[in-house]
Amino acid sequence: MATLCVFLVFTIWAPYFLTTQSIASTLTLTAELGIVAMGVTLLMIAGEFDLSVGSVLGISSVLVPWLAIHGVWLGLAIPAALLVAAAIGFVNGLLVITTRIPSFIVTLGGLLWWRGVLFVVTQGFPLDVPTASPLFQPFAGQLPNGINYSAFWLLGLFIVLTLVLERTGFGNWIFASGGNERAARHMGVPVDRVRLILFVLTATLAGLAGLIQVGRYNSVDANRGSGLELEAIAAAVIGGARLSGGYGSVLGTVLGCLMVGMIRNGLVLAGVASYWYQALIGLLIVAAVIVNQWTGRTNPPRA
Repeated sequence: MATLCVFLVFTIWAPYFLTTQSIASTLTLTAELGIVAMGVTLLMIAGEFDLSVGSVLGISSVLVPWLAIHGVWLGLAIPAALLVAAAIGFVNGLLVITTRIPSFIVTLGGLLWWRGVLFVVTQGFPLDVPTASPLFQPFAGQLPNGINYSAFWLLGLFIVLTLVLERTGFGNWIFASGGNERAARHMGVPVDRVRLILFVLTATLAGLAGLIQVGRYNSVDANRGSGLELEAIAAAVIGGARLSGGYGSVLGTVLGCLMVGMIRNGLVLAGVASYWYQALIGLLIVAAVIVNQWTGRTNPPRA
């Protein structure tokens, strides 16, 4: 309902909001955020956070041209970037599981560390991207109407992750891990393994979003993905995910991302200063949490 309201407001307020170019722009913003936010949502449902996804996106997007500059074939550089992203997620999850340090702290440290590594590697200068390579086509290609292939990545991942969360035993484990960890362990749920897998998945999805972004730009820099972690959590919360874990949905997150995309694009078309975007997202987060508490949502029954 909230997403529909935002759509109607900008349809009336913002000129050209319903043009093909505007719709394509909104879908691109929604897809790149949504690919990351879906992973973040699953991790939040399991009771954990990953604040390093923005830096991981930056690592994957910068690593591809950096490797190409140093003579590595793009056909190897692209999967290498995804493997590095997955490895970062594995390290994050392993640290959380073995040290029992809150994931908020572990991934906050990861956010700062990997962002610093990016600045060291790039020396603060942008790197040129060989966007003419056909290897980028599956990530950043476009239909004749301007819609980016990232929308299809979002759709495919949405279907797969929804089925995993709602129709499989692993999905039940995710809800159980975040809903009541002690009870889940007593029931034989491998909570640590579930969370480790989700940390790897979340980081890998951030890496994929980085590949999609690097294919759309002629150059990338060390600030790529900065602030994305907060937008992803915001989209998840707006979509109904609980900060305390145990509740959320992939559909809700995608709708939250669509709302964020429409707000970002609609404000530009309406001629509103860009800093109002951050203000509106902040208000939406608080409002979403209040609504969640007011409606008294409870964890859905899980076998």
